[in-house]
Amino acid sequence: MNKSDHHFTKVERLVSKTVIKEVFEKGKQFFLFPFKVFYAPNHLGYNRVLISVPKRAHKRAVARNLIKRRIREAYRLNDKRNIQVNFFDINIVYISNNISDFEQINDKLSDVLERIQKDSTKADFAAVAVSD
Repeated sequence: MNKSDHHFTKVERLVSKTVIKEVFEKGKQFFLFPFKVFYAPNHLGYNRVLISVPKRAHKRAVARNLIKRRIREAYRLNDKRNIQVNFFDINIVYISNNISDFEQINDKLSDVLERIQKDSTKADFAAVAVSD
């Protein structure tokens, strides 16, 4: 792999408020502790990700940022490892009140990405093509 394969690039970040709202309202969701995941198919050829750690559970910004860094790193490592057929807009919400270590986050995020790929169907992408 070349060096660019190991980056979490700007295009992979989900920042559009309208797209984020659509994923929360119209996308599928599931719970896999310590994550609540919302996702919707896209036709871009890459995943876009939003990572959220609620202030209600972690009052200090230092703790929230630490958790987000760990999730981003776990995503970066696992995203390239999985061979992807379908691509999604993914909202990952960390819901645990405790700060998990990197190994736990990495294992669970790997399970999350596998489940998203497994649950995806061609019908999801037909709906995306019609709405565009």
